[in-house]
Parts: sequence; structure tokens; C-alpha cells
Amino acid sequence: MTTTLHELLANPEAGDLTDVIDLDRYPIHEPGSRAWCELLDRAHERLDDDGCLVLDGFLLPAALRLAAEEIGEMASHVSIRRHSSTVYARKDIEMSLPADDPRIRALTWHAGHVTRDMIPPYTVAHRVYASSYFKAFVAACTRRERVFEYADPLAGLVATVLPPTGAYPWHYDTNEYVATIMTRKPDVGGTFEYCADLRGPDSENLAGLADVLSGDHPEMIRSVEIEPGDLQLFLGRYSLHQVTPTAGVTDRHVMVFSYADRPGVIGPVDRTRAVYGRVTEAHLVAEALAAVSADGLIL
Repeated sequence: MTTTLHELLANPEAGDLTDVIDLDRYPIHEPGSRAWCELLDRAHERLDDDGCLVLDGFLLPAALRLAAEEIGEMASHVSIRRHSSTVYARKDIEMSLPADDPRIRALTWHAGHVTRDMIPPYTVAHRVYASSYFKAFVAACTRRERVFEYADPLAGLVATVLPPTGAYPWHYDTNEYVATIMTRKPDVGGTFEYCADLRGPDSENLAGLADVLSGDHPEMIRSVEIEPGDLQLFLGRYSLHQVTPTAGVTDRHVMVFSYADRPGVIGPVDRTRAVYGRVTEAHLVAEALAAVSADGLIL
């Protein structure tokens, strides 16, 4: 049965994805089925071996065209910022670090973000993000019982916008796993690169970070070519990653779906301001109540 717009707005988590995802190839709506288990085995193998899973043609062609139009329209209202930041984008922490620490090395960012407060619930991006089937699939791929949407009014569900000459340099994610779907590919560049498991729960591995930032160790870097409509699931909390500079006349647009292991997650004020250029009252309140991360790594 097709979900009506009113039903979708009232209960987006229960939305029907038959017009969005190629469920014949990727039956995420049939958890526990033989096809679902085979897909899950494939996902575990790729994530265990590479820290990165790519499912080509995850979106149906019509859904990809619609998503590209929706994100493109929203991106036209986004401010493209060129600014300097670090791998961690945590000024409050970095102020106390020595001058030769790789954690304070300045990197140039040239990008914009369609934030969650800009994305209506009837769009393809929101329908995928809020889908109970998609969340259950992400949880199963990452060997979790459940994942939760961010409570952050800006993050969790975003779209990154890289203009020609855009740059999205080396960084870690604040959560262990992120799912992305490209909707528009640049003419040149925009390749996803990463260093698998560069840091771990017990170590920031500053020597490894310095090696990558020096540019003298290309053997540490893996690259992934993504096409519009592909789903990428990536373990980005421990794996340093970047998008190579873009060129040409076409923007690079990617929908980003981030989930947390617990409800109520809101990003730190300094990182949120560094990434998005603004914060909300929710961020200020959350900062006053914030606790140290469970694994001791910089968030």
C-alpha cells in the first residue's frame, strides 16, 4: 500500500520505500529473510576487511533524479564557506596543545551544508533517514541492536555541498558509522579517501596522523569511487578521511545519514560552529550537560 503524504508527515518512520530504494537488489524491508541475511553477510565482510561498504545503484533512478532536484534546490540557499579548521574542529580543546601537535594543523575547507532544519520530511533524504527499515539495516551492518536519529537540530541528516574548487579535508566523524548517498558528481575530483582504523578506542595515534597530514605516506591512503545513487556505509570515527578537491562547473552533493548509539545526541558547540558556521539554543544547553566521551577520544 502506498503511503500518502499526510501519513508520511505524521509518521515518517513508517514510510514506504518501494519508490525510493531498489528493494529487489537490496531487500532491507525484509529483515531476517534469506536475501536480507546474504546482503548482511556481504556488508559485514566489506566493513570488516575495508571499513567501507558500497552498494551500487541503491536508489532507484527516479528517486535519484528527485533527490538530486530536492538537494539541488536546498543547496541553492546554502552559504558556501571557505575557512580554516583542523582534523577535529575543536578549538576549545586545541587551545592547550603545543604548536607542533598535528591536531592543531590548519586545513582549508571550502564547502557548504544543507542542515537538517532545512530538509522537509517528505523529501527522499528524510524518508531514507527516518525509515525504520533503513535504521535497522544500518544497525545490523554495524552489529548493533538499534541506532538512533540525532536530536541535533542541524546534524544527523545533512547534505554536503562542494562547489568547483571545493575542499573537504582530513577529519574524523563524531560517531562510528555514517551512511552517504551521492546525488550529484563533480566534473573533476571529489574522490573519497580514507586511512582505515588510523586511531582506536585507546589511542589517537598522533604519529600516524602526522604521517598522513605530511602527505609523504600515500601507501596509507585508500580511495573509493562513488557514483550518484550508490550507498556508502563507512566507519568514520576511527578512520581518517577526506574528499579530494573538486574542479569543473558541477557541484558535488552528498546526502549524509548519521546515527548514534543512544537517543538525544547533540553535537558540541565548538565543532558545530566550525562545521556549520552556527549553533542553536539546543547546542548551548547540551554543552552545559555534556559528559566526556565513553571511549576517551576527541569527539
